[in-house]
Amino acid sequence: MSYIVMKKEYSDLNSNLVFYSNIESCIKIADYIRSTLGPSSMDKIICIGTDKTIITNDGATILNHLNIQHPVARILVEISKSQDFEVGDGTTSVCLFSAELLSVAKNLFEEGIHPKIISKGFRKSGLIAIQMLNEISEKNTSLDINSIKKILMSCCATSLNSKLISGKRHVFSEMIVNICIYMGENFDSNMISVKGIVGGSVNDSFFIKGIGIKKPFSYAGSEKQFKKYYFPNVLAVNIELEIKSEKNNAESRIKNVNNFQAIIDAEWSIIYEKLDKIAKSKTNVIFSKLPIGDLATQYFAERGILCGGRVSNDDMTRISKGTSARILTSFSDICSFTLGKCNLIEERQIGNERFLILSGCKVESVTIILRGASENLLEEAKRCLNDGMMVVKKTIKNRTIVGGAGAIEMRLSSRLRKYAETLTGQDQLIVSRYAQALEIIPKTICENAGLDFMPLVSELRYIHSSSNSWSGINVETGAIFNSYDNYIWEPALIKVNALQAATEAACAIITIDRVIHISNNKELN
Repeated sequence: MSYIVMKKEYSDLNSNLVFYSNIESCIKIADYIRSTLGPSSMDKIICIGTDKTIITNDGATILNHLNIQHPVARILVEISKSQDFEVGDGTTSVCLFSAELLSVAKNLFEEGIHPKIISKGFRKSGLIAIQMLNEISEKNTSLDINSIKKILMSCCATSLNSKLISGKRHVFSEMIVNICIYMGENFDSNMISVKGIVGGSVNDSFFIKGIGIKKPFSYAGSEKQFKKYYFPNVLAVNIELEIKSEKNNAESRIKNVNNFQAIIDAEWSIIYEKLDKIAKSKTNVIFSKLPIGDLATQYFAERGILCGGRVSNDDMTRISKGTSARILTSFSDICSFTLGKCNLIEERQIGNERFLILSGCKVESVTIILRGASENLLEEAKRCLNDGMMVVKKTIKNRTIVGGAGAIEMRLSSRLRKYAETLTGQDQLIVSRYAQALEIIPKTICENAGLDFMPLVSELRYIHSSSNSWSGINVETGAIFNSYDNYIWEPALIKVNALQAATEAACAIITIDRVIHISNNKELN
């Protein structure tokens, strides 16, 4: 007698087939972004449909746009996005290291070690590696502003060195550091806006202390408005100020022409009632997420009120936070408490664009004006600046740094190997293989620079086993150099986060022994 254990909508794979399939899928995903690591990294062009392209070498951006179907491979995408969100840099490194751990785990499994034992050994190795990293990292407790700026600029320049704007990394590093110091230690990243203007060179980029928004579309009459407003009252609304036909098929039945005129008069009365309320509230500047029509524009211009409609959600949020203006959805709520304040609002021409600049806000804010040859380059430059700002922000909070150029990975690898010598049996083998996996970072840096990694990594292995140095790889000369003495610095927090995320992801993947597929059927719901 036979029994139906599961409905036909269920299917599963188990045993060794799943183990190998999961690992191979993750290794293939890592291969997509392998060439984007280091100062000699290559860029990728992502074509979305027929009308949109993205040029980038950011690991998180690339993986986020890949249509990955394998459920386990998506874990690498998630840890890359998490790394980008938490610290802003190291998105490629965390994927490569996790994939290398999986490759090592496959070899250990073939040597007869159970996945649970491998997972336990990896977690132990990861904790020891983080403990070692905290011991050897360089801490700076100086209160001297020049010393602090030196650390921040070096960490930022190291991050930008692998980006599209690497040629101008020192210029942008100084800009980013000045912005972050101006904004304060616990600044809100949402109060920093990056606006791109096509044309000019990246050298023409600069930042403004204040909230800058591209001047919204204006109807006739806007030229009569003032170009400067000192200490204005700012009104922020999410209300349409425009007469337009009904969205739905509205119908009014009338018996004579006079009734029709009454309907028209009522429509005009409604819009003028709204405009009169705004004028009586002593508002000087009004911003709206929705359109402000030609009638309202001319009405405001005659009364010396600046208006801007179709303001983006992000800009409106910054205006609200910066000026303390409440975003209203009804004009009945207008009062002195709902109006925002700032020192100055002025209209300024930048390139081919006109901007409205809000200065002297209650909450510090900055607008970066980026110049470039094309929209694609501007979008990638924005991503680079966001990564740089995240690195500086984390370094300000935790002024602990390590040497880059593969130095920290080789130093941890050497220390873990020495620690493994104190162990026996399978523990010794797993820890030593974990140490070996750390070498994937300097190896990939060499490969992307067109260098032979075998002699360089072997020499680094010897140097770190015999001394406590920050020796790394100089991709420009193809030689070994002291990365710390040459100011190739990285925040220790980036490396700690990458070690934790990569280790946990690898452990989660190697302990999966079955994949169960369930069809998206309404009956199952």
